[in-house]
Amino acid sequence: MKKILMAALVLLTISAVAQQSTPTQQPANQTFTTNLTETNEAPTYSDIYCSGFISKEKFNEGNQVTAGEASPTQTLYAGRNLILVSGSGYQEGQRYTVIRALRDPNQREPYKGQRRDLDSAGQAYAQLGRVRIVELRGTVAVADVEFSCQGMTSGDYLIPFQEHPPVAYRKSSTMDRYPAGAGKLNARIVMSNEFDFIVARGQKVFLDVGSEKGVKVGDYFRAVRGYDPEKMDPVEALSYSAPVGDDTQKVPGKVTKVQAKTLPLRNLGEMIVLSVTPTSSTAMITNSLESIEVGDHVELESEQ
Repeated sequence: MKKILMAALVLLTISAVAQQSTPTQQPANQTFTTNLTETNEAPTYSDIYCSGFISKEKFNEGNQVTAGEASPTQTLYAGRNLILVSGSGYQEGQRYTVIRALRDPNQREPYKGQRRDLDSAGQAYAQLGRVRIVELRGTVAVADVEFSCQGMTSGDYLIPFQEHPPVAYRKSSTMDRYPAGAGKLNARIVMSNEFDFIVARGQKVFLDVGSEKGVKVGDYFRAVRGYDPEKMDPVEALSYSAPVGDDTQKVPGKVTKVQAKTLPLRNLGEMIVLSVTPTSSTAMITNSLESIEVGDHVELESEQ
């Protein structure tokens, strides 16, 4: 009986080893070039109406916020505050968007030529919220802050409120890590709406192309970056000068500048266009595979 049990155990052991050594069959349709990503949150009302924009339009700077109920001790005004606005053309019941002409407090350009690109696209503006004119009092009007993105203050401008078109959002998308061929339109991230140099999912950026180039709300762009040392951040390019390979290699490998220029662009993430002006677009990053930087190039994707 013991011999029978021992023989059975030996057979089971041999069978288990044989199963472990059998190679796993790969599905015939498996792909290694793309990765499926899903996001569950479409752009919100705040995303659409608080993202800011770049424009060459000349706004009426005479229509602006002057004071608030508790001035001069109160200097910032937000939701449900009453504010006093100066200017002309106001009528009771009218709604206005409060905007702010922006200046970048950073002294260093995130990439060489950024200020030139910004000037070419227009003036950057923040969207601060929406107010409704409730009363006219001589040369000023009383306005109710119905919705606020951030605090408004004296000197911010009022422009007529306009409804934004709906954003057609796709919940899931397949992103190719190394896209084949160039996109339909090339552009660049020239600024983020909060002056960040490095951005990721959920943040808003300004692109230097707009409706003049056919860009429309709901379009998707992908951010791309290459390996050419002459087109990347100089600090990152220094890594090409460092030794590479392994101590056990008889002849260590090295990526030359010529080779680096032939490597394909890699996909950093994608973004959806929230609003457009003739010369610029505001986009929200929906997915990011790695950090995206101001100065990175973007490509208009074909519709999926």
